[in-house]
Amino acid sequence: MTSPKKRKRKLNVFRVFLLIFLVLAVTLAGAGVGFAIGIIRTMPDWQPDKLQLAMTTFIYDKNGQLVEELHGEQNRIVVPLEKIPKDLQNAVVAIEDARFYQHHGIDLKAIFRALWINLRSGGIREGGSTITQQLAKNAFIENPERTLRRKIQEAIMAIELERMYTKEEILENYLNIVYLGPGTYGVEAASRLYFGKSVSDLNLAEAAMLAGIIQSPANYDPRHHEEAAKTRQEQVLDNMVKYGYITPEQAEKAKAEKLEYHEAPQTKTEKYPYFIDAVIDEAGRLLESQGIDAAELFRGGLKIYTTLDPKIQTEIEKVYADKNNFPAGSPDRQIESAMVVLDPHTGEVRGLVGGRDYTTKRGFNRAIQAARQPGSTIKPLVVYGPALEKGYPPAFVIDDVPVSFPGASKPFTPVNYDGRYRGLISMREAIRWSVNIPAVKMLNTIGIETGYEFGRRLGLPLKPEDKNLSLALGGLTTGVSPLQMAGAYGAFANQGIYIAPHFVTRITDRNDRDLIVNKPQRQEVMSEQVAYLMTDMLETVVRSGTGTNAQIGRPAAGKTGTTSLPDTPEYRGLKGEKDAWFVGYTPELVAAVWMGYDQTDPKHYLKNVAGGGYPALIWKKVISAALKDQPVQDFPRPAGIIYADVDAKSGLLPSELTPKEFIVKEIFTQNMLPTKVSDVWVQAQVCVTTGQLASPNCPDVKTGVFLKRPDNYSGSIKPEDAYLEAPTVVCTLHGGAGNGKQGLVSICTDPRHGAELFLANIPKKGEEGGCPPQYVKQVELPPEKIPTRYCNLPDHQLTKKTSGSANEETGPPAPSLTARLEVGPNVSEPKVVLQWEFPAGEGYLFSIERSSQGTGRRSLAIVRDTTYTDTGVKPGFTYRYRVIALDEKSNLSTPSNEVTIAIPKK
Repeated sequence: MTSPKKRKRKLNVFRVFLLIFLVLAVTLAGAGVGFAIGIIRTMPDWQPDKLQLAMTTFIYDKNGQLVEELHGEQNRIVVPLEKIPKDLQNAVVAIEDARFYQHHGIDLKAIFRALWINLRSGGIREGGSTITQQLAKNAFIENPERTLRRKIQEAIMAIELERMYTKEEILENYLNIVYLGPGTYGVEAASRLYFGKSVSDLNLAEAAMLAGIIQSPANYDPRHHEEAAKTRQEQVLDNMVKYGYITPEQAEKAKAEKLEYHEAPQTKTEKYPYFIDAVIDEAGRLLESQGIDAAELFRGGLKIYTTLDPKIQTEIEKVYADKNNFPAGSPDRQIESAMVVLDPHTGEVRGLVGGRDYTTKRGFNRAIQAARQPGSTIKPLVVYGPALEKGYPPAFVIDDVPVSFPGASKPFTPVNYDGRYRGLISMREAIRWSVNIPAVKMLNTIGIETGYEFGRRLGLPLKPEDKNLSLALGGLTTGVSPLQMAGAYGAFANQGIYIAPHFVTRITDRNDRDLIVNKPQRQEVMSEQVAYLMTDMLETVVRSGTGTNAQIGRPAAGKTGTTSLPDTPEYRGLKGEKDAWFVGYTPELVAAVWMGYDQTDPKHYLKNVAGGGYPALIWKKVISAALKDQPVQDFPRPAGIIYADVDAKSGLLPSELTPKEFIVKEIFTQNMLPTKVSDVWVQAQVCVTTGQLASPNCPDVKTGVFLKRPDNYSGSIKPEDAYLEAPTVVCTLHGGAGNGKQGLVSICTDPRHGAELFLANIPKKGEEGGCPPQYVKQVELPPEKIPTRYCNLPDHQLTKKTSGSANEETGPPAPSLTARLEVGPNVSEPKVVLQWEFPAGEGYLFSIERSSQGTGRRSLAIVRDTTYTDTGVKPGFTYRYRVIALDEKSNLSTPSNEVTIAIPKK
């Protein structure tokens, strides 16, 4: 017999939910009790009658040696509430705790409003802390962490403070303890820091500005973030109107007031003050980025480990203390300067000076805060660096001739600082002599966007408004600091890797627990081959270019830079500069030096101060001392670097016609190595006497090698290599038309030449053969159509006569040539005066010929007198002269003796 089945009980849903609710309630209650016990057990040791608590922060150099101590009390000046303007009291209440006079330490309404706003925004947009809670946090809580537990502890302390103190006492203590900037606690110290006066003298506009700083001193410091601070001030004033403290008219008047910021004079001189200021700035930003109040720098007992090298820093300060290292300034103002030295392999700043005198604590630090036009020091960063990256080698040739580019309002016409136009030059030569026109042309070739993005990757603060060709010359909307320039050049020294410059490596709390470990990212901005090519080019600048004053007897690379005075009416007629720079590096260190007036005006500007002068000499002194006794290192050469001979006028492989003096050894990567042979040199026959294209009647003809330049210049300005071009006029002495437009030439018309034109071979004295008379035809041709080659048919060639006649004519007697140089204080430009004795009578012409270093003879003029003055000589050159006597009847000629004149350098 089977047993009956057991009846199943029906599930009671209500009982299940009741059970779950009871379990959750017990759990939450237990958790709440545990949380409450945790809050009570971790409450700080505090005494409501002792409202100040601050611990010393220590700053260490790169070797771990203590260099500075920061104390919260150092910049706190306590004042009673009655000396604090009512406008300031009301401004702080209006922006920080509008219900301060209604609540009892905590404001539940503000807490729920902040919670709702933060939930809607998905982040922390508003806090609910009261002034009393902030006072409790500043006075008694050492741990800067932001947690719910700490907020509850703040609330407990705030309620207790409200029981012990009046609202006026709480506000007075808060206004004397609140953090308002690095090393600055309380409104009295802050008023002296920002406005140079006591808090009792503040007006409404200044009070509102000061109240606005409280929320974030790092972001609302009006000296460095004026726009953000002004917006915050307006918000404070609007709140004061909202809560009835001032009228709308008073608010608008305060908003319109122009505020001036300057710190009251300091009497204490700190060790390495500019560097310590930079450390405080960076450490404050790092702490706030991790949600830690920057005020902990001066009260939190932190340990800050920095990149400071005392040896280098001491040397910089020594150099800057010597006034002989700087040009004389105006009687009422000295010329300022700043310098940064850093390790390019880590980005760590080793030394820094932000001005020649340190007069104001936490004042203007030119090394990190100045925004100056970089001039030609920007060329490697936005022109030649990206050009190399795109495959243009250092041998790439650019034509340095006047040029204009279309512009929105007017054409952009760059000019060279020295007024010279060198013609076809390589990128290496362009950067060596800091020539402007090739830099602008190169940026135009690679594209402005390419140069702009390359500069941005190197840490330059470029703006979209900088996307124009003046970027190549450093014409920026705002400017750059020495710190940014040193960091950018550091990428060349660091094999193409950019690391942001920094001062702080690590911050710990008082128990040596890490709060911040600062390791900036390494960013590859170019290949190591490109970085090496740029270094090799910049070594030329120091070795034999504009930066020779920076030579230190070991490998060094660098670039000079100078910015012109503004092109405005008040500077018309003035000759000088606005900024002077030198940025250079060795395998170990990179440094940037800036020099100029803080404010340039027609009475305060640099005179005869270039980047290759004082700035380069300062760089040399500091870096030489920094590397003293260290082994000499070379810049590491990566794989794939090739050296090859090229034609300096084309950047291609030399041809058979390339003159030896224009064959240079250049550096390449494998992909950059040229494969084409140079085609810029051509041959042409010229009259030895006149230096013009030979006519069939010229008695003495030679074949010369000439440069085939682009036909892209006109007017009176000619590039300096124009002398290498072939003449365009057929000899005017022996049969040319002489008008410079048409040339009368003899052409060989033998049908075997086809349509190609060849000059006819016509026998001269002592010659026979040549083109048969029936094939010789005289025609007039424009210079560009005149052929440069003579008939090449084998049976039309000239030969020397086998025997001469006893009655052959003889040439004229040889002139006896003398020369003298005229140069001196009464002579504006050097000149050479030539005189010669000639025994024959009339009927003779004289052709004056000149040659100089590496160039062939050229005819300067043809005259009938026996004297001639050459005004086209240049300092530093050596010239050779001779005079050829020409018999007009027989066309015979005789040269004089040769004389040599050396023109001294200025």
